[in-house]
Amino acid sequence: MKIRTIVLCTIILIVIEQVIKFIISGYYRDINFDIIPSLLEFKPTLNNNSFYWLGILGIDVGRWVRLTTSIILLTVLCLFCFYIRTILKKEKIIDIGFMFGFAGIICSSCDNIFFGGSWDYVYLKPLFVFDLKDVYLNCFACLFLIGYVKNKKRLASVKAIDIWNIIRRKQ
Repeated sequence: MKIRTIVLCTIILIVIEQVIKFIISGYYRDINFDIIPSLLEFKPTLNNNSFYWLGILGIDVGRWVRLTTSIILLTVLCLFCFYIRTILKKEKIIDIGFMFGFAGIICSSCDNIFFGGSWDYVYLKPLFVFDLKDVYLNCFACLFLIGYVKNKKRLASVKAIDIWNIIRRKQ
């Protein structure tokens, strides 16, 4: 898949998620209703405390730490994408996974910039509230794992010297 296609699809995913959040934050923040009774509920919640996994531990790291972490994760994901795409040149499932990963991380950054946190709006009873960004990140994880399992032998055959040669050729 061409880089241009990956970037365009990522932008479309980001726009969809951010438009939903702007509409919810502007018009529907105080409305709750069942989507599927006893299973799913529309329940807008501004999560401005911390990352989900830190929130469970009761740790609040603040807006700027979350934004900085998102930028670092995006940089690492870009480098990892470059590395994997060099080894697995035409692996669509990996490319689609990276689209979801980029969209999820960029949406997380946008949430911190525009809202000071994340507007989560789908409540999976009785577990947690999530949004489209969380779905994107889970799609990334699943697609990447599928791609890894599918290409395990090719990835295992790559040696450190091969990686160094790839980097030198790109310069």
